[in-house]
Amino acid sequence: MGPRVAIRIHDGRWMSEGGSVVWKGPDQGNVRRQQVVTIQSRQFLKLPPEVQERLFSPEAYTEMWPKGPDSIQGLGPRNVRIAYIEDQLLAIANDKPDRIQLIPEPFDAATAHDDLVGQHVLAICEGNRSRTPEHFADKFGAADPLMYALDGKQVQDMVLGLRVKSELPDPMAVLLTVTQNRFLLNSLHGEGFLNMRLTDSEAKEAVGIDPVKQVFTGCIQSGPCLLELNAGGDFYCAIHRALFLPALLKGSAFWRRVEEGLQLFGIPMQNLTAVTGFRLDMEHRPRFTAQLYSRTATTPGTFGFLLGDAANAIHFWPGRGLNGGLASAISLARCLAASRHGTNLRDADFMRHEAVMAMLQYRHKTRAWRQMVTTGADGNPRAIKDLIAQGIGEGDEGACDRQADFSTLMQRLIQTRDRLARRVDGLPDDATLHAHLEHVSPQLLHTLVVSGPWDTVNVGGEEVDLELLFEAPRPRELPLVSTDPTRVAPEAGPRRAAPPTGPLSPAAG
Repeated sequence: MGPRVAIRIHDGRWMSEGGSVVWKGPDQGNVRRQQVVTIQSRQFLKLPPEVQERLFSPEAYTEMWPKGPDSIQGLGPRNVRIAYIEDQLLAIANDKPDRIQLIPEPFDAATAHDDLVGQHVLAICEGNRSRTPEHFADKFGAADPLMYALDGKQVQDMVLGLRVKSELPDPMAVLLTVTQNRFLLNSLHGEGFLNMRLTDSEAKEAVGIDPVKQVFTGCIQSGPCLLELNAGGDFYCAIHRALFLPALLKGSAFWRRVEEGLQLFGIPMQNLTAVTGFRLDMEHRPRFTAQLYSRTATTPGTFGFLLGDAANAIHFWPGRGLNGGLASAISLARCLAASRHGTNLRDADFMRHEAVMAMLQYRHKTRAWRQMVTTGADGNPRAIKDLIAQGIGEGDEGACDRQADFSTLMQRLIQTRDRLARRVDGLPDDATLHAHLEHVSPQLLHTLVVSGPWDTVNVGGEEVDLELLFEAPRPRELPLVSTDPTRVAPEAGPRRAAPPTGPLSPAAG
């Protein structure tokens, strides 16, 4: 849209420094996210070339995961650290002050009312459970948690994030990850997070404690904070001055299971440098587009849009959160840039965008649901975390057969390896797998077997493609060059109606 659009972006995690806007750090109360995320080529190839060049310098990404239906033009998924993405996008925005105004403060819909009614667009992309969607709840409708519930209770997973450096080759890490549902390693050059799905009992144990006041803190449960390894060998939260309790209880069964998971993924104990937590659940949203304020004689009528996690917060295990956010933003951008009659926005202008959002919700949340719940032998659904609890209980009681579990897990690994062989180079052979599992405890072996492998059959298939509803944008054609100085060459291509004038103002938390 070029100079026809003006954007203001709010974010309370920013501050002004030296004439630019930068990210706050720990001293300003902001702990940067260090997780590694996976971007599919179906999404990153739709980004402007300038953005792709900044995000994908050779040292900034790796290709850990196999190609799949979301891999287009022969390019596979790419792993990038989320903080790096944030840094590069903010740097690009700083370079475009004529188009983008960065406001280093939270957005408040209530106090911004008088300004909002004069804007065309409010893009709400400040994450899940944020204030702006709540302010406009009567416009977007109530989200329904019962779509992702068992026996009337919303299923919620608690995941312990372990910041690590793995010494396993990526192909081995991928193979171990997709063959069970207890641990997931996503890394960049081996550095990333080993995610451990907790049982309800373990989730209650995963707390911080203030050793001076002798009170529990919400570091893992509600924050979550990042508790980093300090010089004393404890995992410490500088904000709450708290320590991670399970790591203090050296004899705790929970911490022993953490150590066994580290060993499974080739992570020495000294390579565990921080812990955090993620509480994951899902809701079904009835709509993503709404007119927030009606058009008047002096105002254009303001449309609001839920994007990213504000629209579709999903369980991150299948790795589609960022991809869904990018697709939602690109979809809205294409709608706004399209030709239309008149200068005012109408409901019909966003019919295709709303359809894309519904497709993203259906595709990504059904995939994520199958990573939270599985079907038992009796045909009834069961939460995977409950299977893990069952496996732990049986293992602790000695009600397991190590040889049988070893054989079952080996068989699954071999079957998965053979299925991935055409898409992943360097997968381990039988002898390497056998030697690696030899040191796994009987309890962990049993838990991995009972947790089951990823449901790759049911989560596979066609992916959401914006080109189903939108034409791919074509490069802007230059005017024809005329050799007659008395003639002015017409602009190439058909004439298009101009989009609405005035600023288009997204707000990000």
